Amino acid sequence: MKDYNITTRKFLWGLIKSEARTAVTKKEKTVITQLVQEFKDITRVNIDKWRQALSAIENAETPRWFLLQDLYDNLEADGHYKSLRALRKAAVLSKNFMIREADGNENPEKTKMLRKKWFFDLMRHFLDNIYKGYTVLELVDPVTMKWKIVPRRNVDPDKTRIYFEVGGEQFVDYSLPAFSSRIVSITNIEKFGILNDIVPQLIWKRNAQQTWADFSEKFGIPLISAETMETDTKKLNLIEEMLSQLGQAAQAVLPEGTKITIHDSATKGDPYKVFQEQIKTTNAEMSKRVVGGTMLSDDGSSLSQSEVHERNLEKIAFEDAADLEFAITELLPILNNFGFNFAEGDEFIFDNSEELSLLDLWKVVNEGNMWYDIPEDFVSRKFGVPINGKKQQVQPVQPAQSGGLAANFR
Repeated sequence: MKDYNITTRKFLWGLIKSEARTAVTKKEKTVITQLVQEFKDITRVNIDKWRQALSAIENAETPRWFLLQDLYDNLEADGHYKSLRALRKAAVLSKNFMIREADGNENPEKTKMLRKKWFFDLMRHFLDNIYKGYTVLELVDPVTMKWKIVPRRNVDPDKTRIYFEVGGEQFVDYSLPAFSSRIVSITNIEKFGILNDIVPQLIWKRNAQQTWADFSEKFGIPLISAETMETDTKKLNLIEEMLSQLGQAAQAVLPEGTKITIHDSATKGDPYKVFQEQIKTTNAEMSKRVVGGTMLSDDGSSLSQSEVHERNLEKIAFEDAADLEFAITELLPILNNFGFNFAEGDEFIFDNSEELSLLDLWKVVNEGNMWYDIPEDFVSRKFGVPINGKKQQVQPVQPAQSGGLAANFR
């Protein structure tokens, strides 16, 4: 068995003390690099495998998550599911965010520090806990702030353990203070994640597609048979040769008395309806579970219903964003160990205000300008119009009052 020396300071990133950002050296090893690369089951998935994976997690003595996470990795290749996940993530990540200080005002400089690619990648990883139940990340390069996900198959989120081998006994507890500056985690309120709710749908859909492919291979090209009274070997060979060509060229010259029959089995029993309806049903079930409706990813004929489904996604995204706000706010003090300057009381928040059209916003600004002084830089930035200052109000010239001819002699 491999010897894991968890007492040495150079064994884990989390045990290395650092006041400033330092590059990775060859002697310093991350937790991820210590994990043993092992076989992952990518064979055909069925309901029994899913149940066995859940039973392995519920084992009171030695719970193991690798069976379920391997099953997730196998099934998430479904294109429809991937589009739903991307849509739900985009509903959160497309929101504007800011760092709000204790006085309730945004600090643009602190917000700017997080408008980096590494931070958006971090948020994407955090959002994956919604689908798979948990996410554990390790900072592997403080210079570039590169975070890597700890393979979920090696993690036990209930006991906060990272196993070096999925079936082994050696582990580290990533909740210890020694790891607090390098390892962060987030868990979902639903223990197994929402992927667990649609595992049966993904399995049944894959089985339907595979069976349909087998059916097409067997019956997609109609069987062609010939009946003849001929017994001559040469003529029988000719008929056989013509039949083989008939399947490609759809024409043949056959001896007199030969009857050709095309057996079309591809449409018997309406296989299209059988397989296609099953696939459509599983897609609809996945859409409802992930984004709260079907019309955001599939065709729909009702505008009002699609708007309802869109509002459902907005509510779901609001909840996802709230969870992410709490997770990032807890991360801010950790970032201070690597050169950031967040203060106590700083919060990471998304801007959940509704966006008005430019025309509607212009009307609001015009009406508000009657009562309040609206900053010129706001108007210029919002509408993309350069402003050189306010126009001078020119008093109109009052016309002379006419008093008739007598007015000239006063």
